Amino acid sequence: MRCVRRAVLALCLLIPVFAQAEEATHDDLARLELNATETADNRCRMTFLIENKTSRNIDSLKLDFAVFNPEGVIQRRMITEMGPVRGKRTNVRTFSTDGDCGQIGAILVNDVTACTPGEPSACMDGLALSSRVKTIRLYK
Repeated sequence: MRCVRRAVLALCLLIPVFAQAEEATHDDLARLELNATETADNRCRMTFLIENKTSRNIDSLKLDFAVFNPEGVIQRRMITEMGPVRGKRTNVRTFSTDGDCGQIGAILVNDVTACTPGEPSACMDGLALSSRVKTIRLYK
C-alpha cells in the first residue's frame, strides 16, 4: 500500500513538469493556411483558414501581406483582418485582389500590424504558415 501511495505522489508531482514541457514545445499560437484560390471577373479570391491554437480569444489580427508574381516581383501590398477568432477555433477568411490567381507566386506575411490581445511581434513569432495551393508560397 505504501508503494502505491508513493507512486501516486510521484506522479502528482511530475504532472505539472510534463505539462510545462509540452506547453514549451508548442510555440505556435495560431496557424494560417492559404487553403484555396479562385479567379473570377479578373479578381483572385484567396481563402484562408486561421486556427487559434490557444484558449484565449484573438479579437484582432491584422496582417500586412506582400503579394509577389511568379517571377518574384511585388505586385501589391494589402492589410487583412483575420480576427476575431475564438479560443481553440478555426475560421475561414476570404479576400479578393485584382488580377488572375495564376499571376501570384508567393505571399509574404510582411508584418503583424495589430494583435489584440498581445504584442504584434509575439503574434508574428507565434504564427505558423502553410499553403495548400501548390503554386503559391506563403511565408514570413
